[in-house]
Amino acid sequence: MKVVKKKEEVRDALEDISRIGFVPTMGALHEGHISLIDASRKLKLYTVCSIFINPTQFNNATDLDAYPIDIEGDLKLLEAAGCDLVFIPNKDEVYTQSIEDPKYLHDFGALETNIEGAFRPGHFKGVGQVVHILFEIVQPHSAFFGEKDFQQLQVIRKLVDMCNLDIDIVGLPTVRESDGLAMSSRNRRLTPLQRSHANLLYEALKYAADELGQSSVEDINEHVEDMFKNDPELRLEYFEIIHASNFERMHQFEGQKEVRGVISAYAGEVRLIDNKQLA
Repeated sequence: MKVVKKKEEVRDALEDISRIGFVPTMGALHEGHISLIDASRKLKLYTVCSIFINPTQFNNATDLDAYPIDIEGDLKLLEAAGCDLVFIPNKDEVYTQSIEDPKYLHDFGALETNIEGAFRPGHFKGVGQVVHILFEIVQPHSAFFGEKDFQQLQVIRKLVDMCNLDIDIVGLPTVRESDGLAMSSRNRRLTPLQRSHANLLYEALKYAADELGQSSVEDINEHVEDMFKNDPELRLEYFEIIHASNFERMHQFEGQKEVRGVISAYAGEVRLIDNKQLA
């Protein structure tokens, strides 16, 4: 496994590679990330992973400062997983030109302002910005993302479509702990007590999946709110049943397809998100 920090080193390493799989990350890796590496390798792609904590996708400076960093541990995981190349740039390497370069600032419409976007203004614009830049550097044939950040996945699919990028975007199922909690870099910040309650997000999503079509959307929403009101360790930020294509809220279920439940809650200062396909 080769580790590089400069764009030129990436291009030199990939010059004679015919098929490239790319997994962009912010580090603090876990089995969810490794599942993306595995998917790339199963397709016999030369697998590149980037580790870059992108400041433009954080609307909260405290959240950025608290993001866990463990480069040494990440590299051990990546080597064991069979990753071929790791790109660890700094901010100046990624944003060589102005961080406001309009070439990389895209308008994703309602997809960037609905649901998660409403609570994290500018987040998805920052995601689209950095992913577009990284795509230009690595020039992959396929890029792999987890469905745990499903709205992000949809934004990236729209980015590829808007910019006519010849990249296959592969979304892979959320990897979960044994109790259903979605694996996340933020989980390591949970206290043992918070961790023991955190799977309530997934329990709420499972409830919604079971009840959709049996109960009204309004009744499902109210029940989920009550689940969190009765839990002293968690504070519900939002729960919505949405159309997966555009993240518009669904007010009535009439057998539609591509319906998803999305949820966010706080355990102390740690913000957790999850989602699940409901129909």
